[in-house]
Amino acid sequence: MFKRLFLLISMVCLIVGSCAPAQPLKPMPPAPENKEQGNLTSTTPAKVSDQAYSNLKTELRHAEGFTVEYIDNYKVLKIVRPWRGAETTFTYVLVQRGTKAPETIPDAQVIEVPVKNMASLAATHLAYLGELGALEHLIAIGNTQYVNTESVRKAVESGTVQPVGNGPDINLEKLLALNPELVTTFAMGKTNKDDYQQLMQKGIKTLIFSDYMETTPLGRAEWLKCMALFFNKEAEAEKIFSEVEKNYLDLKAKTESISSHPSVLLGFEINGSWNMPGGKSHQATYIADAGGNYLWGEDKSSGRIPLSFEKVLERGAQAEYWFDQSLNWTSAHDLAQADPRYAKILAFERNQVYNNNASLGPGGGNLYNETGIVHPERVLADLISILHPELLPGHQLTYYRHLNIKEN
Repeated sequence: MFKRLFLLISMVCLIVGSCAPAQPLKPMPPAPENKEQGNLTSTTPAKVSDQAYSNLKTELRHAEGFTVEYIDNYKVLKIVRPWRGAETTFTYVLVQRGTKAPETIPDAQVIEVPVKNMASLAATHLAYLGELGALEHLIAIGNTQYVNTESVRKAVESGTVQPVGNGPDINLEKLLALNPELVTTFAMGKTNKDDYQQLMQKGIKTLIFSDYMETTPLGRAEWLKCMALFFNKEAEAEKIFSEVEKNYLDLKAKTESISSHPSVLLGFEINGSWNMPGGKSHQATYIADAGGNYLWGEDKSSGRIPLSFEKVLERGAQAEYWFDQSLNWTSAHDLAQADPRYAKILAFERNQVYNNNASLGPGGGNLYNETGIVHPERVLADLISILHPELLPGHQLTYYRHLNIKEN
């Protein structure tokens, strides 16, 4: 009797066990491969909630110079186009503060986020920090001359933000004493001008912030999301950029059905060379989006093309509009005094010469290179109102000034 009862219970257990659903094991995500700087591997890093990152992870729509990947408790940021012609990639592992970092990270800089303090060696980076409300973390800057942000200038005056220089003139001893958790700089791939080598050799966490390498205004503005990674402010960055993007594209749509596209010349001659923006530069994109015909628009480069004055006049003498982009010229008289040959350009004769230095800071810094970078929709509005005033009646110029011949 006992034996039969045992057999019956055993059979019931087998039947119940075979009907229970299997519980699959969740595979660990593979470590990302970095051919340039090795593989990142971790040993069961601590999990953090999505809220610890922010409630929105970064997705890029225009920027091409950096990538970001979220893995467990850290983010992997790669700067893939640090300067023109670069053959290297800079990798950063941004670990949530207080959690375990991956164990093997060849050639990558490990930075705890959100960062508590930082230094910015380029004035153009301040606009990104300002948009994110992160200027309070700033303890050092490069040079003060071109800083236009009022709160930063006051902080310099009070001593809470220290100038440390940049490039070959950087004061490494002073910067090391301040001990920032992050330093942002830019590089051109020239050892006699760049400062990142010195910084990294001293163990300073250095971000190569290469927004200037983007070929479109929206691509450059989207580097706001790169800066946001270091403060866990992805959600804020997405909200700000989405509005900028919408306003920019709405303005661009106004020029898509126009029939006339006036010819445009860019730049000016300096030290015997006219450095013409390439046809794939963000300056060229601005002109196209504003409904203009950039005379070097067919060029396939994104950098600058060094040309002689004579070569420029061969094609540019008939330009209907000229955006000269010289920081020092504030009147047509300045332009004529610089070189009488400028008067041979049709735009000069027609009084259609403009410069992007209408908004200057107290030290002479150009706001076009600060707020204009993170708000390209404002720059585009200026250009459309100049080339096609009927599309934006009543628009007041923000960054551009008219170099009016009639005022001389």
